Amino acid sequence: MAGGILMIGIVAMTGFSVLGRYLFNAPLPGDYEITELACGVAVFSFFPYCYMKNGNIVVEFFTGRMRQRHQTALDTAHNLVFAAVAALITWRLFVGGIHKFEDSETTLFLGIPIWLGYFAALPGAALLTTVCVWGFCFRLRALGK
Repeated sequence: MAGGILMIGIVAMTGFSVLGRYLFNAPLPGDYEITELACGVAVFSFFPYCYMKNGNIVVEFFTGRMRQRHQTALDTAHNLVFAAVAALITWRLFVGGIHKFEDSETTLFLGIPIWLGYFAALPGAALLTTVCVWGFCFRLRALGK
């Protein structure tokens, strides 16, 4: 829900900025910066729910005819790899946020601290890691049956 509300806000802001640009020759200052930061946060807000509901795109060209047990084994391996990647992303978001905080780096026009985007995306990335580990354990249990 938070990601959806954030995206609706981005769309509204972009609409106002475009209208301001074409009607009054006065776009919203820094709209690109806000969009850039907010979209990154929104993506990490959507990812855990999407993954938990198996909403990711799956290409079954090669695996569609596999036995159920082999598909479950492949899904188990996928969950383990994706958990590792999600953990890596979470760790790097944290480290990157610390670096941006220490460097006091800000956006060009509005001067928004860049570290805010990193740390705002961090809970979603951590939740994604948790969901991936849960998915791995769930699939591993199913594989053992």
